[in-house]
Amino acid sequence: MLWRAYALLSHGRDRIGLGSWRFRSSAPTRRKANDVLKVLEEADTAVWSVSALSACAESGLLLRLGRPATVGELAAGLSIPSAFVQCLLDMLAGFGFVTWDSGKAVASPALMPFTSSAGAETFRAALRAPLLQAEDFRRRLGGGTLTLEGWSHADDAIIEAQGALTQHWTAQALSKLRFLPGLVPRLERPGAVLLDVGAGAAGLSITLCRHFPHLTAVALEPASHPAKLGEAHVRQAELTDRIAIHQERVEDLADQMAFDLAFLPQMFLPDKIIERALQRIFCALKPGGWVLVAVLAHDGQSTLSAVNQLKNLLWGGNTRDVPHLKPLLELAGFDPVIRAPGRKALRMICARRPNRRDPP
Repeated sequence: MLWRAYALLSHGRDRIGLGSWRFRSSAPTRRKANDVLKVLEEADTAVWSVSALSACAESGLLLRLGRPATVGELAAGLSIPSAFVQCLLDMLAGFGFVTWDSGKAVASPALMPFTSSAGAETFRAALRAPLLQAEDFRRRLGGGTLTLEGWSHADDAIIEAQGALTQHWTAQALSKLRFLPGLVPRLERPGAVLLDVGAGAAGLSITLCRHFPHLTAVALEPASHPAKLGEAHVRQAELTDRIAIHQERVEDLADQMAFDLAFLPQMFLPDKIIERALQRIFCALKPGGWVLVAVLAHDGQSTLSAVNQLKNLLWGGNTRDVPHLKPLLELAGFDPVIRAPGRKALRMICARRPNRRDPP
C-alpha cells in the first residue's frame, strides 16, 4: 500500500512589515498616464519604507524598543537627532509595530521578538539582503556587466545577510520537519548526515547541527569567498568537528547512500546541470532520505511573480518553477514528490528516495 506524506515545511516568510507589493491589474489598453505615475509614487513609498525600516535596525533603535522610552531618551542613547527618531517611530507605528503610552514608545507584541539581539539581526538581514542585491543589480546593469551566469557575489555584507536569513528560515522550519515521515528520527540518531548544497555562510548547516546534537554536515560551496566565510562561521559556532565545507559542485558529487537529508536551493543552478544535480543527490541519499528543494514561485501574472522570475534569472536558475521541477525529481527516482502547502514567495518541494522496504 502506497503511503502519503503531508509535508508542511515552509522555508519563506513575507518581508517584514511590507507583505507583498501588488497593484490591481486591468487591461493595458485601459491604463492611463496617471496610472503609471501612481505606480511610481507607490514604488517611491516602498523604497523609502524599506530604507526607513532598515535604519531602525542599523541605528540600534530596535534593540531599545523592548522597554518603554521617550523620543528624547532614545535619541540620547543612540546619539541621533530627536526628529529622526520620531520619523522612524512614526514609520513603525504606521505598520502597527509601535505603541505609545504616556509619551513613551514600546514595541508592539508583533515586533517584540525582534528587539532581542538575534531578532534585530534577522530584521536587519531581511532588509539588507534585498537592498544590497538590488543595488548590485542596478550597478551592473548600468555598467554593462550584467550577466545571467548566476550568483557571483563577493561582497561580505551580501553573503552575511543571506546567511543570517537562511538561519532564521531554517529555525522557523524546524518544527515542520516532523511531517516528513521518518526524517526527524533519522536526524536524531548517531551517524546522521546532512548535505547542504550552496551553503554560502553555512547558516543552514549551523542551525540544524545545533538543533540535532548527533547530526554532522557536508556543506558544498564551490565559490572560494563564500566558502571562507562559511568556514569562519563554523569556527565561531565551534562546530568544526561536525561541519565540513567542501569547495565542490553538486553535479560532481560522488557520494553513494551517505546522507539522510539534503537541501537544494535550485534557483542557483543553471538548466544545463539541474538534471545531473538531482541524479547525484538521489544517489547520495540513503534509502528513505529526503531532499528539500527551494523554489521561487512565479506562477500567474502578478507583480510578485514577475519579481521572483527576475530573481530566478539573476541567480542562475532561469525560469524554473514547481511544475517544471516535479517531473525532473520523479525522473531521478524520487517518490513521493510533494509541494509543501502555502503560497509564500519561497516554496519547498519535499522528495524522498524510496526506502528499500517500501512496497512497489
